[in-house]
Amino acid sequence: MSKYYSARCDGYEVTLRLGRISQFKNAILVYINGEVRGEWLLKDCEERRRFFQPVKRSVLSRKTCSGLRKISKKLRQKAGLPDPDAKYTYYCPYWTSFKSLKRHLIKNNDSIELIKK
Repeated sequence: MSKYYSARCDGYEVTLRLGRISQFKNAILVYINGEVRGEWLLKDCEERRRFFQPVKRSVLSRKTCSGLRKISKKLRQKAGLPDPDAKYTYYCPYWTSFKSLKRHLIKNNDSIELIKK
């Protein structure tokens, strides 16, 4: 039986539960009002910004980026090559670090109170 903790954050009931995301990796799963909706992951909405983990990744591989950085910026633009610093962001409904989850919740919510059950 897994333990879970609930908190009220600015009118949302947030449930945190430790769960398994792969064979050797656990994470803190986040449920908002008892559910996780796929639309929150795809569309820019309040729930996604407040509670889900933003993950930034480079568009290009590390090897390609290092090769492009050796070329001058002016020459890259002239040749139509991509920017080596281009990044994209996606959101996960789980957190692998409680410290970063706590920091994110404090930064993005005005009031956080633990619900005792």
